[in-house]
Amino acid sequence: MGKFDRLKSITVLYVEDSRFLAKSTMAIIEKIFNKVYIAYDGQEALEVLEKNKDEIDIIITDLIMPVLDGINMVEVIRKKGCTIPVVVTTGFNDILAQEKIIELSIEGFLSKPIDMFKLLKRVNVIVDSLFIKRELATKKEMIDNDIIYSETDANGIITYVSKPFEKISGYTKEELIGKAHSILKDFNTMPDLYKHMWQTLKSLKQWQGELRNRRKDGSFYIVNIIISPMYFRKKLTGYSATCIDVTELKLKSQELQAKSKQAAMGEMIAMIAHQWRQPITSIGMISNNLRFDLMMDELDKNILKESLNNIDSHVKYLSNTIDIFRDFLKKSKNKEEFIVTESILEAISVVKEQCKKKNIVVAFNNNGIDLNMNTFKDELIQAMVNILTNAQEALVDNNIADPKIDILCEEDSKFIYIKISDNAAGIDKEVLPKIFTPYFSTKTDKNGTGLGLYMTKTIVEGNLDGTLSVKNINGGAEFTIELPKYDKGCCSG
Repeated sequence: MGKFDRLKSITVLYVEDSRFLAKSTMAIIEKIFNKVYIAYDGQEALEVLEKNKDEIDIIITDLIMPVLDGINMVEVIRKKGCTIPVVVTTGFNDILAQEKIIELSIEGFLSKPIDMFKLLKRVNVIVDSLFIKRELATKKEMIDNDIIYSETDANGIITYVSKPFEKISGYTKEELIGKAHSILKDFNTMPDLYKHMWQTLKSLKQWQGELRNRRKDGSFYIVNIIISPMYFRKKLTGYSATCIDVTELKLKSQELQAKSKQAAMGEMIAMIAHQWRQPITSIGMISNNLRFDLMMDELDKNILKESLNNIDSHVKYLSNTIDIFRDFLKKSKNKEEFIVTESILEAISVVKEQCKKKNIVVAFNNNGIDLNMNTFKDELIQAMVNILTNAQEALVDNNIADPKIDILCEEDSKFIYIKISDNAAGIDKEVLPKIFTPYFSTKTDKNGTGLGLYMTKTIVEGNLDGTLSVKNINGGAEFTIELPKYDKGCCSG
């Protein structure tokens, strides 16, 4: 029964009018499923389902029963809007009944006497769908509860908003969906800003900037926003928008005239938005592809596992990014022990989809090293992602024919070295000495404030007790993160 072990998490409602058959079947399935409720006719089954609707995952029911038969029972269930999977068992080969079963979206039809292996095999397939729905619901809930996020169709008509979006705008979901995104437009915003935004989006590029919007009550709020085209099967379906509320920051900055802090936070917001572009887009694409494959009954288990792992990785990165930037220049949370290779692979996973899209090869060589570290793992991952993103942008900006990023992990008696190099033609000699200087930026066309690599160096040297350096090598730039080895005799801080 090894292949059916995961059925231990499933609760079943079993409906069978023959008490003798029910008893013999229950003796088997009670050992396989988490819990089994029993009912002896359709009416009793409806009562059991009503009391335990949040617990029951699947219904296995006889077709011909007194009081209320299986078909009529399922009709009542479907009319109530319940989509719980149903498997029908019967001793009759009724063609009309089978046609009705198709109409009611019943997932399985098995003849009696029940072949237990066939039944479990059929339920196992249904469980695939259940697990997908649960995973996608969990990820959607995380986005819906924690991120100011919206989606529109290709014409800018709102199709989805998250709870934080409702809260900041003052509108309910029902008031927003079906309306143009311009419902939030603040008429004090220069028209050229919206014109540039739509020109960028119509050219199928992402747009990032600062918008002043109007709430339902007429008050204003300011967001730093990244808007991304959404695709399904390579066709534009609409746009997604991820925002960070910077209203309070702007007001406090104006009141206190804290220009340096404002610039630093502006860069952090831009960097968060930059880091969120690919994960949000990837989650949407993965979810749409899984939903389509499931609808077409073409779901491949290996692709499913890989897709769900990718979603987990992206959602974890979204959450960690907020924590890291919120705690920037403050005392971080406790250190943790982890394997260096795993942190590097996590950093690669964040940029993997974007690099793949731009035909950038990312190669990792750890020289067989499998070392432990005891430091702030999320900060290390963030530092590596910043460097990888910087390399990726340099490769694209310089139109490198065969773009490549190499990551090498080495060690000596005292230190671990993580080297990230590219073939993007290197850094200008005049720029190289200033690359980690705060407020120095070469990204004049990208609204850079020159704090990205400065913050990365601060994370490595201020939080991780290491050093960050850069040099030109082999037609590109090489960034080296040098970290002290973990002494297992020391206490973690």
